[in-house]
Amino acid sequence: MTLNQMQVERVPNQAELVARAEALLPGLHERARVAEESRRLSDDTVREFRAAEFHKILQPRRFGGFELGFDTAAEVIRTLATACGSSGWVANLFIVHNWQIGLFPIRAQEEYWADSSDQVCSTASFATHSEMKEVDGGFRLSGRWKFSSGCDFAGWFIILKPSPTCMDWLLVPRGDLDIVDDWFVSGLSGTGSKDLILDDVFVPEHRRLPIMDLATGNTPGGKAHGIPLARLPFVLPAVWGIPPALVGMANGMAEAVRRTLIGKKALFSGELQTERVANQMKLTEALTDIHAAELIMRHRLTELMRWGEAGEAPSTLDALSSQRDASYVSRLMGKVANNLALMSGATSINLSNPIQRYQRDINAGVTHVSLVWEEAAENYGRALWELPGKAR
Repeated sequence: MTLNQMQVERVPNQAELVARAEALLPGLHERARVAEESRRLSDDTVREFRAAEFHKILQPRRFGGFELGFDTAAEVIRTLATACGSSGWVANLFIVHNWQIGLFPIRAQEEYWADSSDQVCSTASFATHSEMKEVDGGFRLSGRWKFSSGCDFAGWFIILKPSPTCMDWLLVPRGDLDIVDDWFVSGLSGTGSKDLILDDVFVPEHRRLPIMDLATGNTPGGKAHGIPLARLPFVLPAVWGIPPALVGMANGMAEAVRRTLIGKKALFSGELQTERVANQMKLTEALTDIHAAELIMRHRLTELMRWGEAGEAPSTLDALSSQRDASYVSRLMGKVANNLALMSGATSINLSNPIQRYQRDINAGVTHVSLVWEEAAENYGRALWELPGKAR
């Protein structure tokens, strides 16, 4: 298959892709508990994702993708997560990772998409231990990495080599590593975010992406494709991958609480729960917080697209305000989830009720290292007083 043959003849618009996501919601609802118990998504779910072509949303058109914006990705991710948090989480990564592959040197991309435009990958960004040696033509990489979400379905892996001297990305095919079935967790269990082990794996130079290229928005793949978001420092769009999933989970949880309280009576007074003013106010507050989060998210994604199309990074304060809001939206969804759980009553802790799973999945997602509120707020606060940023 040539590169030209891989180019799509017609690119679906945002409304079409969201409609495809909505059509999958009943099945995702039905399989959510099984995904949690299996500690991975079902083959049927991933097959449906591929058929709906979600992984192509940010993928370069040169390699069969749609090359759409983060706004479209966010709406699809948010929609899927209303039915199953783990499904929305993994869909997000399949979408965003194919954009990340588009930042690598073209030779690496040609290898990645050599057989199919339907390739998906996983990442592993935290090493419990690792070693990298420079050798002729590339590197030798060994170690154990954590949190490789969706790894069961990935053909390739982006490995972050964290050390005082190197935080570059390294692209590795599935056959070069082992997956450790160690994902036993309280939230987002269905993401299958297992450990990876690499033992003296050779990574050629062309499958390395320097961290400084990512930090400055000056990646080889980004320049080759001309995708607007690739012109920005990587962190600016990257922090907006997870918040849409958390917003979607909160939406799903609020609806589950609304349905659960229909016809339910207070234990001692016999009053209908839907007639209680406190419940009316609490659900209204939760939905208002979710709506506010959606508006913030959509505003920031519109700004991202504008910055990318202009081809220049925003001011330091604007960049930090975007990162601040990604953390704020996520923290707000954590608060919403815990408030909804408190109002839903003791029966909501039953494993047959999705409310408890939504709460655990949201609380797990908010812990992601890219969304630490205290760091985002401190960075923004220092910039307000024109203090130098802290090295992290």
